[in-house]
Amino acid sequence: MITEQLIWFIDSRFNFHTSSLEKIVRIAKIHDKKVTIFIDASAQSNGRGYWHLFDEIDTLSSNLMAEIEKKKTQLLKFFSMSAIKVDVIINQSTNYLSSLDSEIVNKENCLVVIEDSTISKRHPIFQKLADIKIPILLLHNKIWKHSINILAAVDPLHEHARPVHIDDNIVSLTQSWAKSLSATWAIAHCYYVASILTEYRNRLLSMHSEGLSAFAKKHHIPNEYCVLLEGIPEDALSSYIHKNQVDILVVGLVTRSKLKQLWIGSTTTALLSEPPCDLLMLNK
Repeated sequence: MITEQLIWFIDSRFNFHTSSLEKIVRIAKIHDKKVTIFIDASAQSNGRGYWHLFDEIDTLSSNLMAEIEKKKTQLLKFFSMSAIKVDVIINQSTNYLSSLDSEIVNKENCLVVIEDSTISKRHPIFQKLADIKIPILLLHNKIWKHSINILAAVDPLHEHARPVHIDDNIVSLTQSWAKSLSATWAIAHCYYVASILTEYRNRLLSMHSEGLSAFAKKHHIPNEYCVLLEGIPEDALSSYIHKNQVDILVVGLVTRSKLKQLWIGSTTTALLSEPPCDLLMLNK
């Protein structure tokens, strides 16, 4: 699961959810190492275009830092009560990605956790998720059940020009998390039949079913762990997640072009607009 480093990225402008604290604790106790809490103040201290209207900018800045220090104290107290060691870093640099990257010790065994928010309140980092080269756990405000349910979204036919190996890594990561969290898990493949291809529906169903079966056989996954869904992927996945109370969806975060900030894959982009549950994303 996570063998080296767990980093929680917090937007200093807003309060964090209690559900996020509970999830971090649950992961941290398995992680069994110090947690790095990265409180980013760049959006709060530098993103206020009206500051030039005030005479006492230093006072305003001091007040903001006092609020952040209060959050830091709350976090230290909470994790101390849970017997979890933490390092708290407060970043004020506008180049928050560079600052975050400098805190990552081992990119092969690391996880960055980010709390979701309404689109209007999202941190700018949401536009640069594809630039984070380690797995990202995006936290939904739903609490985890005692027995966690994980779903991995795979595309064994590689219809959307994604790298072949990313599905292998998605399965490997899903199995690792399921083992560490004692969770139930399954893999899902979605296919969509456009109206113009309705007459070929049975042929397409057979093709995708065979592709999923071959993928499962390759990874020694029992048939009962495989789910074939028909429909637009983001809709089919969301419907399945709500119906089956899935807690974590594992998906690929794949860039489609050099314009990384604009294209990270249509399905993942759609899911990010309104996550149906926690998203565990990886891009390699």
